[in-house]
Amino acid sequence: MDWKEKVVIITGGSRSLGKSIALSFAQLGATVIIGYRSSLEEATDCVNEIQRITKNKNVSFKKIDVTDGKEVQKAFIEIIEKEGKIDVLVNNAALSNAGAILTTPLDHWEEIIDTNIIGTINCIKAASSNMLLLQKGVIINISSVAGLVGMDRLGVYSATKSGVIGLTRSLGKEFAPYNVRINAIAPGYIEGTGMVNRIPEKQREELKNKIAMQRFGEASEIAETVVFLSSDKASYITGQTLVVDGGLV
Repeated sequence: MDWKEKVVIITGGSRSLGKSIALSFAQLGATVIIGYRSSLEEATDCVNEIQRITKNKNVSFKKIDVTDGKEVQKAFIEIIEKEGKIDVLVNNAALSNAGAILTTPLDHWEEIIDTNIIGTINCIKAASSNMLLLQKGVIINISSVAGLVGMDRLGVYSATKSGVIGLTRSLGKEFAPYNVRINAIAPGYIEGTGMVNRIPEKQREELKNKIAMQRFGEASEIAETVVFLSSDKASYITGQTLVVDGGLV
């Protein structure tokens, strides 16, 4: 598979997990567009770093507020006009907010829902119109183990990530006749992500004891899974959710 001919968009791609995914595709020589929401400085630094590491100059950023359907549509049209197509979309942009569902203000939950569910749908609609027309393309949705088992004080986040899994399963059937594949990845506890960073040190060790591999995952391990599912090696996989959690109990 010649990745140098592929165009990849990663939402929420300027930090943490998204940055690692962008780096993995850039190392393969793909044209990579990193979507960011607010921090131009962070996006610029991310692109410069990835270009320096990979020597791949076909790495750029694009302002994409996934909650704004019109902005998403405009951004994707501009990308298609410039690059001619979209081969891979990685829906990584997401928000989380720990708190009891009864005491947390509703607008906090609405922001999470708008980003994690509506934002994912906005990007799928914008990218799939081109993919379905060309009858080729791959969409990877980043879900979470929280969407499978639920997590204390992460009720709405868990619900949105569960919704992403259901959406993936449904669209896998809808898009399959057009040779467009869509899958999800459900990471467990990954180092450097917000989910892990806010866990107190004592609790971190307790959590590791619940993981068969006795450690948290690395962002690069999720990134390599994204690359695999986006490649021809996964050509018979669609509508699925691949759990990458180190054997979390």
